[in-house]
Amino acid sequence: MKRAIRYLLLSLLLVVGLEVHAAAYTVEEIPHVQLADRTRYTANPDGILSEDAVRTIDFICDTLRTGGYAEVAVVAVREIASDDVFSFAIDLFSKWGVGRAEGDNGLGILLVEGVHEIRFVTGDGLEGVLPDAICKRIQLQYMLPHFREEDYSAGMVAGVEAVARVLEGSEPLPAEEGENPEMWLMLIYFLFPFIALLLLALLRSRCPQCGRRKLQLTDQFTVGHNAFYELVEDVYVCQKCGATVRKRRREYYENNHGGGSMGGPFIGGFGGGSFGGGSMGGGFGGGHFGGGGAGSRW
Repeated sequence: MKRAIRYLLLSLLLVVGLEVHAAAYTVEEIPHVQLADRTRYTANPDGILSEDAVRTIDFICDTLRTGGYAEVAVVAVREIASDDVFSFAIDLFSKWGVGRAEGDNGLGILLVEGVHEIRFVTGDGLEGVLPDAICKRIQLQYMLPHFREEDYSAGMVAGVEAVARVLEGSEPLPAEEGENPEMWLMLIYFLFPFIALLLLALLRSRCPQCGRRKLQLTDQFTVGHNAFYELVEDVYVCQKCGATVRKRRREYYENNHGGGSMGGPFIGGFGGGSFGGGSMGGGFGGGHFGGGGAGSRW
């Protein structure tokens, strides 16, 4: 009887030891769900996030990618085989190639529950719209309050939703306590696009022949295209001197994939050059990561 109990205890210790070892993931061991299914963006091998949370996050990430805002990958694990979460995140999301190769618009989000750390890493193409300070604020205001209650699903969904709002420009983040943004900064934020469009229209309307702002658009047609944009030629006629002026411009495809991707992201892989039906086969666009992003602990 004692021998049987001893064997049982040893077996239990062995199983626990194997489970602890298996939970400490290396970069290569974390499942790359995008490769198997291009509608998946969330790796959740330990079940830290609920199924509903994963579906919500995947939907948001797919919307951001289809809209050309960013490529986002989310990973939630209990332990990693490294003491440096930041370097691990850089290695992981660089290996996956999150983000477009030509724009580095990738965002990697890594949650390591065992050390209570959340880490964002950003490609160079996102650092202007998603700088380190905004990444940190999203973590502090939207994610950590839920994480402290061990509600990782609610925290991750809230964080990804906040990221989406910032990238889409639909909602600025609330100011931290004690902050009083200057009104003129807010006015510049909202008025700048209109001022830029007005200046562009004035420049386009000036006739190079007589110098008067009398150019009128009379015709336009496509003269070339590639995987990312069409080259359009606009034909103007000056209403003052009768001069004909031709100007060329790039008209980018809405999903930034265009004809070169055989109908966009819903056919074949996302930027990966693979083709197929249904929801199988994917991959990110080959982006790289530098040192942008932020991390927080709770």
